[in-house]
Amino acid sequence: VDLGASTAGTYTVTYTIAAAGGCPEVTATTSITITALPVASISYAGDPYCSDEGSATVTLTGTGGGTYSSTVGLAIDAGTGEVDLGASTAGTYTVTYTIAAAGGCPEVTATTSITITALPVASISYAGDPYCSDEGSATVTLTGTVGGTYSSTAGLAIDSGTGEVDLGASTAGTYTVTYTIAAAGGCPEVTATTSITITTPPTASISYAGDPYCSDEGSATVTLT
Repeated sequence: VDLGASTAGTYTVTYTIAAAGGCPEVTATTSITITALPVASISYAGDPYCSDEGSATVTLTGTGGGTYSSTVGLAIDAGTGEVDLGASTAGTYTVTYTIAAAGGCPEVTATTSITITALPVASISYAGDPYCSDEGSATVTLTGTVGGTYSSTAGLAIDSGTGEVDLGASTAGTYTVTYTIAAAGGCPEVTATTSITITTPPTASISYAGDPYCSDEGSATVTLT
């Protein structure tokens, strides 16, 4: 039997010995079953995923009924292939779909990869706020994901890479500073904000215009600028 050229199924095979020498025709029968070799492919269409997306659903093409597995760190449902993104550790994993050996066919596997990116988190602050414009510069404190950019409105002289503010070059006022982490690895853009206030140092001069005074003049009035 040419198995590859045959259609999968169960057949009865008959062996026939023709009648001869006064003997009648003789037959013998047996059955043969041919099982189609399972084929399958799997994929995660949204790859890469962000850890805040909930779950990732697998797309299976081919033979169903197999089981899904991967390495430690990936929270995957063995029966459906669904991945719990929030419960998984960020990283790239190989997912294997296994169809057990059956019907004379060996075990069949299909693999794909899935990448989970941890959602960036960040907070920023200027510990010395408010600042006086004669203090030189103000340094930002960043907690969380590095690599973002800093920005604000016109009037604040801020370094977009470090968040450092040149106080003397800035216009006095209160500003909102935004730290932006660009969208990447399936995760959306993430921002963190804080405020910074810059005050102009007071200036003053005083004088007594009638100086010198005589003791009989009563009082002397100061001029304050």
